[in-house]
Order: sequence, then C-alpha cells, then structure tokens
Amino acid sequence: MRTLDLLASDSSHLPFLYVFKESKVMEKYGYEIDLHIVGGAKAPTMAHRAKLALAGEIDFLSGLHHETYRERAKGEKRLTYLAQAQNNWDDRLVVRPEIKTVEDLKGKKIVCHSKAPCVSGNLRAVLLECGLKADEINMDVIDDTSGKFLEFVDEITTGRAVGALVDMPFDLYAIKKGLHVLALPDRPVIHNTTLLATSDYIKENPETVDAFIKGFIEALHYFKTKPAEVVPILKRNLAARFGLEDDEYYVHLQREWAKLLNKKPYPLPAAIQNVYDLDVGKDPKMQHIGPMEPWDLHYLRQIDDTGFIDKLYA
Repeated sequence: MRTLDLLASDSSHLPFLYVFKESKVMEKYGYEIDLHIVGGAKAPTMAHRAKLALAGEIDFLSGLHHETYRERAKGEKRLTYLAQAQNNWDDRLVVRPEIKTVEDLKGKKIVCHSKAPCVSGNLRAVLLECGLKADEINMDVIDDTSGKFLEFVDEITTGRAVGALVDMPFDLYAIKKGLHVLALPDRPVIHNTTLLATSDYIKENPETVDAFIKGFIEALHYFKTKPAEVVPILKRNLAARFGLEDDEYYVHLQREWAKLLNKKPYPLPAAIQNVYDLDVGKDPKMQHIGPMEPWDLHYLRQIDDTGFIDKLYA
C-alpha cells in the first residue's frame, strides 16, 4: 500500500478530506492518504504550500486559489488544478435577532474569520451587491485558521458585534444561542477542496493521478450518500478542533455539505471568474494570465466519459 501526501490549505477543507481519507476509497487502488494541514509540521504556514508542491514533497494539494496565477505571472507554470469539490459558497453570516436584512448591517461591526479573498473578499462583494456602500461595511477581519469559531459567535452574544461570518457547523451553534443566519444571495466560488498537483507529477504518475481523481469522486459519493458512516468520521476527527461534542453538529455538517458537494467535480465558469476577479484581475502583474490557464480538466473528463460517475449514482 503506497501512502499519498495530501495537504489541506485550511481547516474548512477538513470535513470532506477526513471522509476522503477515512472512507478508505483509495485502498482498492493500492493507496492510503496521509492528510496534512497548514499549521502542522509539514507546512507551518500558507507560504509553504506551493513550495512543497513544486519541490515534489507532497503528492496533492487542496486549495491554493490565488497563488497559481501569481506563479504563472512569474513564469512558473507547473501548478495545475484537476478538480473542484464545490462551486457554491458555504460560509454563513450569523446575526443578532434584530438584524433582518443586509440594510440593517449598515455601519455595524461584523466579525470575519479570514482575510483570504475567497472569504472576506466574497463577503464584502455580497454586501456591496446587496446595496451597502463600501464605507457602510464595518468588517473586523481576524485571520483564524484554527477552525474553532465559538468566540466569533460569542462576539455577537456579548454585544461586541452584530454579526459574524462562520463555517458550518457554527451556524447551528449560533442558532442554539438565539441568533439566526442572514440569507445572502448565492455566490459561485472556487473554495475549499480544489484538487491541485504539478504538471511534472502528473506526467510522471499518470496511473496515480487517475486513481486519485477516481477516489476523490468516490469520496464525494460516499459523503453525499452515506450519512450514517460520515457523521461518526466527522465527529471523531473534528470535535476536539471545533470544541463541539454533540452529534447534532455533525449531522448538520454532513447534511449541509452533502448539498454543496458536486457529483461531478468540475468547476463552474462563474466560480473561476469570481476567484479571478477577487484578486488576480486587480493585480497589473497578473492581468495577462487568463482565468482558465491553471486548469486541466481532461483527466476528469476521461474518467467521466467512461460513465464512471453516472454508474456510482445509478
């Protein structure tokens, strides 16, 4: 059994990736997954991600939503996206009971858990889309990669803020504290588990890449269709990190993520354009790089065309 190193960029990727690892879908292909996360020994900081991939020290990477474009602008073209697990934003804006519409947020403090463009950038863009002016958005951005957002909810319940952007299942924790989730327009995003490898690795390991994408697809199916198996995996791996012990949080997490995950892990064109516009299109050094340049979906397409995915859901 060969071990494949998979690096997660952020704790928000872990619900799906723990299921990918612990469902053991890779075993029939002769592999097991060693899952790492930024902040651990393998990659102490975000800056280590691209370096590890380009040095051949990890097999696959989840994330890296903007650096691919930066690297291409510098002439480094090996970073390659292969698949996308979800295309819709999963962050939830939880607010005090008196906040009924986005208009009610005008000038009031909102806590946001990440300064990444795909988090705080998307929130700002949604609030602008909903009618707030730039100077009416009062966002306190705290870069927190721990995945434990209890204190973000506490900022609201103690009156220090009126709202907070959180990952699931902290939306349920907030609801249990008397808060509610403010409905926002749907927003296509390249977010969480975006599967990446280098073109060198792909050329040298075509059978591994084919098996990994198949396993990735099977893990999506497993997550979406086997809640009784998925919920214990989520709780076992995430309860200590989240500080949430009750089963209901992991039932909620499985149910809501199952709606978000793609049966066929292709990116939406609007999601790619969104991640590009948030960051890349604003940087003069990167404006000559096209939105689709880092993507190579023909490996996924080859698998899909055999009917592999359709048979899973038949």
